[in-house]
Amino acid sequence: MYKMLSVLKMCFIISIVSVACKNSIKRPVDYVDPFICTEGDHGQWDPSATVPFGMVKLGADTYPSSLTGDGDFAHSGYNYSDTIVRGFSHFHKGSSGGGRVGDRAGRLSIMPFSHEPTDTFLRNPLGVIDKKSEKASAGYYAVRLKEDNILAELSATAHTGIHRYTFANGKPARLFLNEGNLARSASLSVKQIDNQHLEGFLETFSGVRFFVEFSEPIKSGKTWNGKEMLEGTTVDKINNGGLICDFGDLKGKPLVVKIGLSLISPEGAKSNLKAECAGWNFDKVKDQASQLWNNQLAKLEVKGNDEYKTIFYTALFHTCFLPTVISDLDGSYPGLDHQVHKAEGYKHYYDYAFWDSFRTKYPLYSLFAPDAYRDIVKSLRDIYQQADNCAPFPDSDHKPHGSGFNYSGKNGYEPFSNCRHEHMVMVVIDAWSKGLFDLDMKAVYPFLKKETLIQMPEKYDSIGFIPARPDQTGEYCWDNWCVAQVAKSIGNQKDYDYLMKRSEYWRNTWDPSIKYFRARAADGSWLDFPEDPAMNREKYTYEGSKWQYRWNILHDVPSLIEKFGGKEPFVKELEYFFDHDLYTAGNQIDLHAPFLFNLAGAPWLSQKWVHKILTEPIVQRYGTHNFFPKPIFDRVYKTTPDGYLEEMDDDYGCMSAWYAMSAMGLFQVCPGNPVYQITSPIFDEITIHSDPKTGAGKSFIIKANKLSKENYFIQSATLNGKPFNQSWILHEEIIKGGKLIFEMGPNPNKKWGAL
Repeated sequence: MYKMLSVLKMCFIISIVSVACKNSIKRPVDYVDPFICTEGDHGQWDPSATVPFGMVKLGADTYPSSLTGDGDFAHSGYNYSDTIVRGFSHFHKGSSGGGRVGDRAGRLSIMPFSHEPTDTFLRNPLGVIDKKSEKASAGYYAVRLKEDNILAELSATAHTGIHRYTFANGKPARLFLNEGNLARSASLSVKQIDNQHLEGFLETFSGVRFFVEFSEPIKSGKTWNGKEMLEGTTVDKINNGGLICDFGDLKGKPLVVKIGLSLISPEGAKSNLKAECAGWNFDKVKDQASQLWNNQLAKLEVKGNDEYKTIFYTALFHTCFLPTVISDLDGSYPGLDHQVHKAEGYKHYYDYAFWDSFRTKYPLYSLFAPDAYRDIVKSLRDIYQQADNCAPFPDSDHKPHGSGFNYSGKNGYEPFSNCRHEHMVMVVIDAWSKGLFDLDMKAVYPFLKKETLIQMPEKYDSIGFIPARPDQTGEYCWDNWCVAQVAKSIGNQKDYDYLMKRSEYWRNTWDPSIKYFRARAADGSWLDFPEDPAMNREKYTYEGSKWQYRWNILHDVPSLIEKFGGKEPFVKELEYFFDHDLYTAGNQIDLHAPFLFNLAGAPWLSQKWVHKILTEPIVQRYGTHNFFPKPIFDRVYKTTPDGYLEEMDDDYGCMSAWYAMSAMGLFQVCPGNPVYQITSPIFDEITIHSDPKTGAGKSFIIKANKLSKENYFIQSATLNGKPFNQSWILHEEIIKGGKLIFEMGPNPNKKWGAL
């Protein structure tokens, strides 16, 4: 009997330990740290509560950083260094250095408070926060306001923000509902439906309709018209105004607030809320948001260093903030043509910055968010069909910092926030090249060709380049090459020949006497060239030096190598570029440069430099527009609030995607050409789970045996058990599943993968 009890006791202990161990296993979402890249000018992210691609991004607007907007801080409305908040708003646009100043703070804000409202407070509602209480995880944000001792907790669904405010016992629970970002809002209208519901309209872009539910009844209310408080609960088209709701002493019971949002109608806002956020269980919504994030992130599983996992999964997390789904749950969305449209069988996405993110983020989506990518392409089709103009093109004078290429409706109308559309064709064609395009290409092709001819007009065909713009000449050659591949596939040989000819216009801006791209006048004469090509003077090139633009050919690297005199001199110059700290990790122009060694027969140098950029401190001399006053020696990617280098904007997740792809040992040099360059991963094992809806539903495993800080050079490889001696792999080989195994070592094997 005693022995039996002992055995049972031991079994019970083992089961308890087993459950505890299982519960302690971290999911991909548990590695996410939303505070990474939220401090100062180091990524420009915010820790708002949201779900993948959700329209609602509910978070704190901090003071004073979010007020300046046009400075170096809080482009997202949040700065980790601040200790004061202005409220908790529902729309944030993080990561972009190039977005409008008016987008750099949140819109539709709630400020909880208990003290008596004064004119000073209502003009500029501020609350000091207890920084030690601040918490954030994927889909959740919390902080305590010191003065009134209020715990604020936030979570979200795609179209609904949910707040939970716990007020101190014995103090009144009050909320100030206001526009938030005045620079991006023309007016606010709110009306009380009953003692637990409000309905309103925020005049911004096409307009935001909102429906509010409170878990407790409103006891009294007042309005603020920007100058004084008035009795009543109706706000009618007031700028810099809002509504004050008083719920009395809740005796410690939390006040839950739900705000449903729609760009279409009040009914849409209410329907979105009812469908996504029924009931008052805040923790359930928070847990569901976390699970949605985990479902997305777990499509890429990595094993290895925990610090790298934190950076990796936070990077993936950041790539899914933008673009956003702006269609209601019934598919309704506002089009560029001022009409309401319905997305049938897909979600309509908006808010893009393609010049930045086409290089990295969409190739990443093809591996871990192909369902979203497919819907994005359909949304771009909608933009093509509904757009009225793309000012300032086709008559742009191609200034380096002129207005970017941007599709819009009449008179520049945009239904929602957006940044820029250059290279939209490459995003569409990359999806097409990977089987993520279930549209009629013959119907879409005319739009692709039109975009290409708008950005590099036919008037330049007689000279074969854009005057004074070697950078844009090169870039638009990429577009022409991509569209040419489509023309060929649909049997349009005439367009194929024409576009392929245009794809070689970059050759006309290459000065063979100095072996750099160089600006030319319309008459063909060479324009001035800096004495030091390392200078970033931005006279003829956008945000980059002549050294950085030297590698500006994505679609025809072999021909670029020939311009240097062959592989050996090309590798020599590229090594000099890295050895002398001429590479800028903080901007987009040369992000592909570390992988060009692969294409020149020296993949061990790609392995060396990618590993250094991912894991080691390196010297960085360049900010966005010029040299740093003093070179920076630091890691490019870190786990701290200053997660990126100074002045390094994430730009809609572009830099996050660069990290994620490179950390897996894969990089696509030319979107539209579905080939990934291979380099050393920084994880022991990576599993890419193919989506059965868009792929074979099988897993592709990358394994790096004996990987360590010293062993980061590939010695040999096998693919599905067979010797593999190439430094590239096709997208289709990954999607159909398999196993790529590397043997790693401390010294380069210069024979492996060399062309």
